Amino acid sequence: MLQYIKMVIKTEEDIKQLIESDKWMMQVLHAAEELDLPDWWIGAGFLRNKVWNTIEGNNSHSNSDVDLVYFNSEDIQPETDWSYDEMMSQDYPIADWEIRNQARMHTKNNFEPYISTADGISNWVETATCTAVKLENGKLKLLFCHGIDDLVNLVARPIERFQTIELIDTFNNRIQKKDWQKKWPHLKIKLA
Repeated sequence: MLQYIKMVIKTEEDIKQLIESDKWMMQVLHAAEELDLPDWWIGAGFLRNKVWNTIEGNNSHSNSDVDLVYFNSEDIQPETDWSYDEMMSQDYPIADWEIRNQARMHTKNNFEPYISTADGISNWVETATCTAVKLENGKLKLLFCHGIDDLVNLVARPIERFQTIELIDTFNNRIQKKDWQKKWPHLKIKLA
């Protein structure tokens, strides 16, 4: 059985080095760059899980899910996204692709329309999930909508709008359904 070494991750540069040293992550990013969707990013667990697994010193909870998001207000048909999912799964079977246009995803939580991909990402449930990475002209670019503190300190915290009575259950259900406290035993759950 492989043993993984815990690493201290504290800065954006640490995170960049972590990604650059992961052959699979770089293959995924290159594939996404080739697709060249408008205002694209790969976010959520792709980056969060890598950082948290590294901090915890394990790789047993890795997955191949890739949330590739983009913004195109000219075509908000879900079928377009599904065709991208299928195309990328055939052309790049290295991942389980889920490609979603943030120009239409505001309806999922009955929010106001998003104005960009970053705006959509900033409205994902947890602060540490509101992170993304992309390649731009072959160089890594990182996005931290709510800073990096929760990400690098193993904190699961709902974004402000999910701290309401109406939406807090969404946060709590995600933590339980995804077994986060089993995957990352040192994970701290904070509600504010």
